[in-house]
Amino acid sequence: MVCGARHVRAMLRMGLRASWLALRLYRNPVRAAIAIRRSLAAQAPAWRRLPRKSAVSSGRLFLHPYVPGWPSPAFDRCIERELDRSTPVLGRPPALRAAILAVTRRCPLRCEHCLEWGALNRPEGLSAEELRSIAQQLRRHGVAQVFLSGGEPLQRFDVVLDLTAQLADEADVWVLSSGQGLTADRATRLREAGLTGVSLSLDHWDPPAHDRFRGRAGSFQAAERAAAEVRAAGLVLALSLCPVRDFVSRENLERYAALARSLGASFIQILEPKAIGHYAGRDVALWPAQRECLDRFVEWLNREAAARALPAASYMDRYARDAGCRGGGEYAYMDTDGSLHPCPFCRDHPVPLLGKDIHRALAELQAVGCPAGTCHTMRGSPS
Repeated sequence: MVCGARHVRAMLRMGLRASWLALRLYRNPVRAAIAIRRSLAAQAPAWRRLPRKSAVSSGRLFLHPYVPGWPSPAFDRCIERELDRSTPVLGRPPALRAAILAVTRRCPLRCEHCLEWGALNRPEGLSAEELRSIAQQLRRHGVAQVFLSGGEPLQRFDVVLDLTAQLADEADVWVLSSGQGLTADRATRLREAGLTGVSLSLDHWDPPAHDRFRGRAGSFQAAERAAAEVRAAGLVLALSLCPVRDFVSRENLERYAALARSLGASFIQILEPKAIGHYAGRDVALWPAQRECLDRFVEWLNREAAARALPAASYMDRYARDAGCRGGGEYAYMDTDGSLHPCPFCRDHPVPLLGKDIHRALAELQAVGCPAGTCHTMRGSPS
């Protein structure tokens, strides 16, 4: 992790790069300055919560799992997309910065919170060639980040490897995995294909508790082994935590952060449980006091000197409550049928992508957006 003066210098250099990109995009210093000011204002809630530290991997600096590493073509694309959204450039298509692609229905686990529970382990909805076509459309559209999900994406390793190779020269590509099947050979091959990082799902610091949540004995050990292979291959490592009600306490969160550090993780991603998928119809939303506990912990982890050696954290649910869900605008989710959704948690208005121009599909998606941000604002009852 990079902290203090080194982090500040890196931030200043990234700011200079963003200013140069704005000048190149608008070809007018006044318009460029207006676009930068508007973009900063739109992203103010995120900037206020940005960690005071960053991670370095393979010569690039990472502020956040959802910001491409700098310097890179993906970082430049991300900045241009943000500028274009605040101050549109005539003739450009609707901006989409990131895409999450569910590339398989296969999974060896039976996770308590599975989003794709209804489709799990059924015949695949998309062929390898259809996924390749979708990836090519995303590439032409200029997406800066692609997250390959599932199911367990490593169950279709050849597809993941192929998509990574297609996209990685212009976009940061991540795999969202449980760690099942991530061997040293596979981690190396993914790194050689251009993979940026792996986000491993790890939902407790206690192995038996994690295994119960994932529905399979040995899941914790598989994640530990996978973390070691990710780091050995030189990939960025993030841990993804779904903090259910029984988990949320300061003690559990601190023990989890210590585990993340011991595994070599640069980031912890916190994703609150939602009443969809396997949780559909269940009262799983965190209570306000629990959200406050998470928020205080993330602020401490990201901004206090005492936590400098620990990973940085992203808490997208809190950001969405502050600024509104950006699903369908900044990013989109594609399910295992090839339909686009504003985000993984909003499935009411699918937009089929196969056989349709991606710009038209995204225009339809953006017209719907993420309705009232309901995926991030469901409330638990006790205070």
